[in-house]
Amino acid sequence: MEEYIFGIIHGVIESKRIIAIKQAKRIRFYYMSKSMFKQFMQYFQPGIYIFMSIKSQERLYRGLIVQNIVAIDKLLAPNKNKPTIYYDISIIKSGIKSLVNQNRNRLFIDFEMSMPPYSNYQNFVSEIIQVGYIVTDEYGNKLEEFSSYIKPKLVPEISIRTKKFLHIDQSNVDGGNTYEFLHKNLLDIQKKYNPIVYVWGKNDQLELNKLNRIHKLNNFTKHMQFIDLLNLHKLYFGLKNDLGLFNAYNIYSNEDLTKQKHDALEDALVTKEIFYAFKEVCNNRMTVNVI
Repeated sequence: MEEYIFGIIHGVIESKRIIAIKQAKRIRFYYMSKSMFKQFMQYFQPGIYIFMSIKSQERLYRGLIVQNIVAIDKLLAPNKNKPTIYYDISIIKSGIKSLVNQNRNRLFIDFEMSMPPYSNYQNFVSEIIQVGYIVTDEYGNKLEEFSSYIKPKLVPEISIRTKKFLHIDQSNVDGGNTYEFLHKNLLDIQKKYNPIVYVWGKNDQLELNKLNRIHKLNNFTKHMQFIDLLNLHKLYFGLKNDLGLFNAYNIYSNEDLTKQKHDALEDALVTKEIFYAFKEVCNNRMTVNVI
């Protein structure tokens, strides 16, 4: 069971990740995870108002009776009629809602990368070896769809680990397009549609930046707005850990896709489906249970 409380921080025990709040002439202690404490520790000072969800059950932790903090919704400092707001999840959710509701074309994209060998991998540099993407208009209608293998240039022979993980062989990448082709393709997409780019995690944008630099090509990504949909989920739902792409899909659908195939186009399509379901949640047209 959970309950919602608010109060004024009375003290902080940093070594135990505990804050103390005085309620009804009694000091109560609240424990939080390492990631949560790290996120908010700069605001934990006596006199700060905190609004949060907690576990109802009390427990003994390092000599103190504590309750676990589930989520922090708001932190503010009183200042007459104009309190200073340090954190407010409702403001964050409102910003995310405005972002996903933008009337823009969207590019949902995913890459599969080469993986290092099991040994002698010290100087290995990963490369994009498969791309999949879908472009939609502002209403979600598909404008373009594309999938291709990409020939690695720095390390042309893909490793056994890569073959096993992606269930491919050398002939797949040998028959693929060059990275220069992919670069021109995405540059054309940027010029034609000027889309918001939705990815799951940070790696896809980082890989593009890295390979553009290595191949000494124009880094078009600086002209594109990349949105990490994984990070939006963490912010909106207050998640402490990363959420896998297919686990996220299972939140919105009864279809079980946990057995991931590691195919770039499939992952891009799943990212698109997650986005439009998440948009429904942000607009209060759908409710989901995120554990």
